Amino acid sequence: MQILFSLHAEKFFFFGIVLARLGAMLLTAPLYGSRLIPLHIRILSVFVLAALVTPFQWHSSSAIAFDSNTLFFNLLANVMIGVSLGLAMMIMFSGVQLAGSLVCQSGQLATEKNGEDPTALQGPLSSRMLQWMALIIFVVMGGHRLMMTALLDSFQSVPIASDLLPGRLHEMAVHMVSESFRLALRIGAPIITALLASTLVIGLAGRALPQINSFSIGLTVNLWTTFLTLFFSLTVVAYLFQDYVLAFLSTWKTML
Repeated sequence: MQILFSLHAEKFFFFGIVLARLGAMLLTAPLYGSRLIPLHIRILSVFVLAALVTPFQWHSSSAIAFDSNTLFFNLLANVMIGVSLGLAMMIMFSGVQLAGSLVCQSGQLATEKNGEDPTALQGPLSSRMLQWMALIIFVVMGGHRLMMTALLDSFQSVPIASDLLPGRLHEMAVHMVSESFRLALRIGAPIITALLASTLVIGLAGRALPQINSFSIGLTVNLWTTFLTLFFSLTVVAYLFQDYVLAFLSTWKTML
């Protein structure tokens, strides 16, 4: 084993650098790094993909000086590139989660604890519902393939041998956080408006008919209002979310 390692040490190091960029993205991205997928499956997927990608990058191995300092900065740069793509998608999905939380607070909907279930999506019911919907739209539109394509294209714009970190990470992070808030407002605005209208109607009905239990009726009406508004705005939300996926990936590519 030592003889084999001494003969191919450079290839092992090069494979590790490719593995760092792929693994950083796959373990932080919302879909690839989901806790719904067992950890050993995610780790195995990272090694398999790295083994498939590495042979296509051998031409860059000659530009790497295999000393400790250079390897460290190469690994750091590639990890940051992979993490930046994973975090970009995570920031976008956090906007969907925020929209669900705003809807829940506006409608005063009942929530339940997730307990100790490690596979459960976090947040109130409306938030988890929107997250599942976003994941379904993401898969249907091929977002997982777009992410992998963007990462593979990054090997051309930022070669493996580069030990320089992208210089616009801070600007990209600020821009994507602001866009995530915009996404949350644009998804939640129709539902919140409908909830405010239903609350106003329930309040007027409670003043006109004091004998009715406006609190219990209000919870039921708000719940149905949330589901019906989300159902009728599902197409718009799907197109909006698709546009944001493409915009976030485009922003990430321009950073490189």
